[in-house]
Amino acid sequence: MGLDKETAARMAEERLAEWRRLSYGEWRVMLEDKELRQVVGEDGKRYSVACYALDDGDGRVRMVVAVDDGGWSAFVPLVRHEIMNPDGTFVE
Repeated sequence: MGLDKETAARMAEERLAEWRRLSYGEWRVMLEDKELRQVVGEDGKRYSVACYALDDGDGRVRMVVAVDDGGWSAFVPLVRHEIMNPDGTFVE
């Protein structure tokens, strides 16, 4: 049936919302860390939610969330990201 993109997008946005409440210093601590969660979506399907932080240059930190359902979407997951500047503001 394929990845339910609406459900996957909600999961990614919820995870990013958790990170948005953290400070720049807390984001820096997470650089190169990876987290993998198995989550059951509203549709009852199991999803893998991979989260990690990357140095985006010029002091910026990029938080990335990739969501897949274990099928073909594992090769091309739904990806959302957020970038924080050193002053704590987000790149639009």
